[in-house]
Amino acid sequence: MKRYVFAGILVLLIVLLVTFPARVAYQWFAPPDLTLSGISGSVWSGSAAEGLAGGAYIQDISWTLQPSALLSGKLAFDTVSRPASGTMQTRVAAGLNGALTFSDLSGSVPLDLVHPAFQQGGISGDLRLDFETLTLQNGVPVDAKGSIVVSDFFARDLSAGAIGDFRADIETVDGGISGRLDDVSGVLDIEGTIVLSADRTYSLIGDVAARPGAPPSIEQQLRYLGSADERGFRQFRFEGSL
Repeated sequence: MKRYVFAGILVLLIVLLVTFPARVAYQWFAPPDLTLSGISGSVWSGSAAEGLAGGAYIQDISWTLQPSALLSGKLAFDTVSRPASGTMQTRVAAGLNGALTFSDLSGSVPLDLVHPAFQQGGISGDLRLDFETLTLQNGVPVDAKGSIVVSDFFARDLSAGAIGDFRADIETVDGGISGRLDDVSGVLDIEGTIVLSADRTYSLIGDVAARPGAPPSIEQQLRYLGSADERGFRQFRFEGSL
């Protein structure tokens, strides 16, 4: 008898998930890092016209519930969305603590759309994200494993043409996010370390040098970083807080 009662409860839960309006569920349970509008469909399968996820603008959002995640106390969805330009595909899980965890995240977006300062500063390129996992708490990454690639990077104040391609491999180290920055190709030889600490402070520290044949404008700008070492590299350092 108990087995039949359990099966009946399970069927009832499934029916509720399949039919429960996504708009109502969003109003009741949405984590603080997620904002959606134009919601339609059910919790099981639905869509939204646009929204913000971890501060990033996305549109044409669709999702399908992954019931197995309920066993771990999470709501998890396979999602497909479109940033202002580009594509994004991932599985996203909302934890009881309000954290958003993105798994198997892959996507691309123009670099100048990532932050208004990039547009104002004449910075552009193609940004590619590939993350095995990425967890945001209050909009700040607290756990990550993946890579970020910027191709055809261009900075108006440095060069009249593309500067090159760059890659950062990201992981969680000692409670913070750390990444190794390297050039893939181009006129700059660069190596550095990115650190985002639990207290929301960040740093980007490394060394950079112009490769032979680099535009004179790049050589001139690099001089502002100070004297070069015996290898011809100059140190750079950017620090701040989110």
